[in-house]
Amino acid sequence: MPSLLQFLTALAVPVLCLSGAACAQPIPPNASTTAKPPPARPKWQADAWLMTSFRGSGDGLHLAVSDDGKTWRDLDRIFLKPGVGSGLMRDPHLLRGPDGIFRLVWTTGWKDKGIGYASSTDLVNWSEQTYLPLFEDVPGTKTAWAPETVYDDAGGQYVITWSSDIEGRFPQTASNQRMNHRTYYVTTRDFQNFSKPQLLLDPGFDHIDTTLNKVGKQWIAVFKEGDRQQQKIWGALRWAVADKVLGPYTLMPQPLVQGQRAEGPTLLRQGDTTRLFVDFYSAGHYGVYETADWKRWTDVSSEVKVVQGQRHGTILWVPPWLAKNLETAQADGKPVTPQPVPPPILDGFTADPSIRVFGDTYYVYPTSDKPHWQTTDFSVWSSKNLVDWKKEGMVLDVAHDLKWAKVEAWAPDAIARNGQYYFYFCAGQRIGVATAPGPLGPFKDALGAPLIEKGSGVQTNTIDPYPFIDDDGQAYLYYGNGRIANVVKLKPDMVTLDGPPAGIPLHQFREGIVVFKRGGKYYFMWSIDDARSPDYRVGWGVADSPLGPVRSPDNNFIVLQKHGAAVGTAHHSVVNVPGTDRWYVAYHHHALPQGGGYQRQTALARMTFDGAGNIEPMDPLAAPFRPGDRGEPLVNGRAVAP
Repeated sequence: MPSLLQFLTALAVPVLCLSGAACAQPIPPNASTTAKPPPARPKWQADAWLMTSFRGSGDGLHLAVSDDGKTWRDLDRIFLKPGVGSGLMRDPHLLRGPDGIFRLVWTTGWKDKGIGYASSTDLVNWSEQTYLPLFEDVPGTKTAWAPETVYDDAGGQYVITWSSDIEGRFPQTASNQRMNHRTYYVTTRDFQNFSKPQLLLDPGFDHIDTTLNKVGKQWIAVFKEGDRQQQKIWGALRWAVADKVLGPYTLMPQPLVQGQRAEGPTLLRQGDTTRLFVDFYSAGHYGVYETADWKRWTDVSSEVKVVQGQRHGTILWVPPWLAKNLETAQADGKPVTPQPVPPPILDGFTADPSIRVFGDTYYVYPTSDKPHWQTTDFSVWSSKNLVDWKKEGMVLDVAHDLKWAKVEAWAPDAIARNGQYYFYFCAGQRIGVATAPGPLGPFKDALGAPLIEKGSGVQTNTIDPYPFIDDDGQAYLYYGNGRIANVVKLKPDMVTLDGPPAGIPLHQFREGIVVFKRGGKYYFMWSIDDARSPDYRVGWGVADSPLGPVRSPDNNFIVLQKHGAAVGTAHHSVVNVPGTDRWYVAYHHHALPQGGGYQRQTALARMTFDGAGNIEPMDPLAAPFRPGDRGEPLVNGRAVAP
């Protein structure tokens, strides 16, 4: 099968300048860009986009926001004023990394040899600005323009690119009619230590404004060929492709935009659609072109309403709640030090994690996230120390293993009794139970029907099962979503209900109830708000009986909630390290750098208690283990002594 590179090379055609046809002209400045009024925003938006820009010669960071990638509204203020280098902020580029931190780079001056850098988690409060002297020590450097940052997943590092004209390099293209830029790069993991600058892209001619985007498994670079302004020859927007972010890049034979005074290309990718935004800098407006295959492009400029007067913007996806906050949020007025979110413990997008310890191994059974919660299968991860996790594989395929449901596979949990393992789960908004001789399954449906049918609870939805076996051997199954939590006793076979369900009132209860016992008390924890909300959080209380009533504290009732870039921090479970009073919570938060209520990641936090037995608040930005820690290994079902 030919590679994407071969395919694109063979079929490459000009986006706007097909062979034998006249080039499409830019939209006249007075052309109508009237768009239909946007529909009312849904309560839980899936997407939002920001466009960065500057005004004038480089006054600072301006932001525009869009719900659909077409109709943009200006937030009408400067979010960061420049303060390093020559004091300008041109070509601002924004990237959100996998740690949740936004990183901004920009051109600080026409003749500077470095770039500006600042970071933030909310785009309102910023770190101290830093001047990165990328080429200060390179003789002959004349410029450092239009920097951009991308994250290299394969290398676990950031790549900063920019264009420089360095005297004496590429003499074959030196000219007194144009400059002689090429694209260079450095790599960094922490924005404090950088690799030596190296050449990234040399297409054989002067060029600037390179932007990199990953499309499928390959990288596409879009860039602007230099102008010959005295002759009124305007450089084309061109593109090149590579298998790796650092190249080598192969120049595609046909330009994207040709014969126009256009620069500052930026791309918006929305599903299978890519939109190319182009700054017609002399006319003070943008042109926009759309493709689904990088072969056929459509001019959609009349359908897109870009903020008038903005210059050289770049576009990125942001959580809709953050875009909404930007409309009214005010800066604190002092520099901040953005805190990274610790990396997730499981690969991919997972949620609603149930954490258990069986023998000498910890296990996590999560929901496998898919759009709009239309999940169909369950998998399990294992760890010997809570630090290193391994995906063991699928344990139950709802779409094929059940007769009574095919989708909405949510919030599983597992428990062991008498050498058998019982797997409780949601499917089709009903609760089922499956069994297996071991914790890795595969689990088989125990009843051929739901254990708890939809609508059989007390003022609740029939989801989020949590099994608990008390010291006297009585087993309980807690569940529910809505106004009240439910509990039902289980018979010793663990697959038969022992009586009707009972309701347990819990303060601000929504879903995801968890019960454990410590010091003779029954601890109840649960999730509050909607899983799509950044304010999804965990409350708690105690009881003298597994049936309640539950008392919640007046102070520190919420013990896990959003902090910084970690939001939607809830739907958790709890594990005790056997033989100790050390406790950990597995929970999910909205995925980073892009995620929300349908795209989440599983994290781990240390849970502690004060002298009175109260659960102390947990910080989702505090990693439970440091790099190199051995974690919590077990031998013979007990913790290994420190």
